[in-house]
Amino acid sequence: MAVFEVLAFWWLVSLTGALAPGPLSAAVVMQASRRGRLHGILPMVGHSIVELGIVAAIIVGVQALDLTQFTIDLIAGFGGVVVILFGLLALRDYKIKQGEGSAEERTESTAYTVIEATAQGAIVSILSPYFLVWWFAIGLSSVTILVAELQLGIGTVFLAGALVYVTHISTDLMFGAVLTLGSDKAARSVRPRGINWVNVGIGLFQVILGLWFIWMALV
Repeated sequence: MAVFEVLAFWWLVSLTGALAPGPLSAAVVMQASRRGRLHGILPMVGHSIVELGIVAAIIVGVQALDLTQFTIDLIAGFGGVVVILFGLLALRDYKIKQGEGSAEERTESTAYTVIEATAQGAIVSILSPYFLVWWFAIGLSSVTILVAELQLGIGTVFLAGALVYVTHISTDLMFGAVLTLGSDKAARSVRPRGINWVNVGIGLFQVILGLWFIWMALV
């Protein structure tokens, strides 16, 4: 296949991961609704950093990792606990505070909040069974094959890997941008002292998702 055809195929495959609902999507919505558009996209940045490590590992020769069922269950169970904790944090802010919807309040950011939002994206990615299953079931073999195919066309494995990575994260960032803009607009339209239904929905979704992860690990 030509380079463009290979990358187009990989972009479509990557969409199956980007569009899957999970804790990363919830993190994007939570950050955007609480602190605005910049913080909404930061969990995707953290997610992209984790995926950079995965693609780099594949490029340097780690083409197969053997995870036992016990290890997978352990990661799923621990990830479920972490997702539940993030859900409880969202539920804690179920009420809209006075001034929370104002532009001045919601655009204020610090180095700590930037690091926190970015780290949240990385943590929920690493501990999400969705993320792990996708990479081990689809991503690992696909990237290995794609890098080999692209290397024939462009001559260097590192440039091939870079194209694979950029193509993949473009789907994450595009979907993250849509979630961020929608959540930011919804948060600006709410009334002070009312119920923040965005946070309530996110919180309940994450708690249920976390319980499901734990249930999967136990059965």
